Amino acid sequence: MLLVLGLAACAGRKGDQQAAAPSGDAASAPAAAGGVDPGLVVATLGGQPIPYKAFERYLADNSGEESTEGEQQDAIKSRLLDQFLEEQLLLRAAGRFKVAVSETEVDGYLKEIGVSEGEAEAAGGEGKEAFRDKVRQGLIVQKVKDEGVLSKVQVTPGEIEDALKKQPDMAHPARQVVLRQIMVDDKSLADRLRASLATDPSRFEALARENSIAPDRGQARMYSEEDLPVELREPLLNLQTGQVSQVLEHAQSYLVFQLVRKVEQKDADLDEVKRRIRMQIFQTKSEQALDRFVADLRKETEIRVNRTILPFNYVGDYAR
Repeated sequence: MLLVLGLAACAGRKGDQQAAAPSGDAASAPAAAGGVDPGLVVATLGGQPIPYKAFERYLADNSGEESTEGEQQDAIKSRLLDQFLEEQLLLRAAGRFKVAVSETEVDGYLKEIGVSEGEAEAAGGEGKEAFRDKVRQGLIVQKVKDEGVLSKVQVTPGEIEDALKKQPDMAHPARQVVLRQIMVDDKSLADRLRASLATDPSRFEALARENSIAPDRGQARMYSEEDLPVELREPLLNLQTGQVSQVLEHAQSYLVFQLVRKVEQKDADLDEVKRRIRMQIFQTKSEQALDRFVADLRKETEIRVNRTILPFNYVGDYAR
C-alpha cells in the first residue's frame, strides 16, 4: 500500500519560492521548437544545478501521448516539471535520513516486479545501468517517504471506532443474488417475452439464448448489490427464487430478469472490517503528511526554474 501512495500530490499548489528568469520579454518565452540542449540547466535547487537531460528523461517516462495542444499541453508539462522538482527535493533529503539503496535491493526489486536481466538491459533504450539508476532513485524516494513521513503516521483505535460509527454499512455485507437476464432493444419484444415467461418461467434460459443481445445469453451470474444499477436494485433484490421481473429499462435497453437464488449473508468479519478502515485512514493521513513534508522542503529550499530554455510555456508553481 505504501508503494501505491506514490509522490505526494503537491503539484498545482503555489510555493513560496520564485523562479529566476532574466528580465525582459525573453524571461517567459519558451525555447525554440527545435529542441533543448540537454547539457543546459533546467533548474537549481538550493544552488545545485539540475540538468535538462534529467527532466527530459522524466518527461519521457511520465507523459502520455501528446494529443493535447496549446495551453493544456503547457499545463501538463508544467505540472510534470513541478513533480520532477519535488522528486529531486526528496532525493536531496536522503542524506538527512541517511537513506541509501544497495545493488542487492535493486536486484530484489527487479526480481519482485518480474524484470529479467535482458529486459533491464534493453529498458528505456539507455542501457541497463541507466535503467538500474532510475530504479535506485525510485527506491530512495520511497525510503525517504517511509522513514521521514510514513513511519510517523499513526492510526488510533479510537479513530477506527469513530469511522466505523460513521460507516455502519461496512460491518454488514452487501446482499448478493444470482440472476439470469434477457436484454433486448425493442420494448414490444421485451413485453412479449415477459408475457410468455409469466406462464412458463422455466423457458427463461431458452428464450434468453434465442433473443438476448447480452453477452451472457441468459447464463446465471452472481451480482452484489453494488454491482446493480441503483434503479434496478430494489426490483431485483425483492424477487423470490424462480420469479421473473417486470420489464425494466436501463441504458436504452429493455431487461427481464429471473432470480435463480439469493446468496446467504454472513456476518462481516469485524477484524477485517477494522483492518480495511485502518488502511483507509492511514492512506488519507499519509497523503496529508507527505503533502506537508514536501511543502516544508520547498519552503527551506531556494528553487529557480530556467524558463528561457523550456520548449513549452511554463505555468507551474515557480513561474513568478
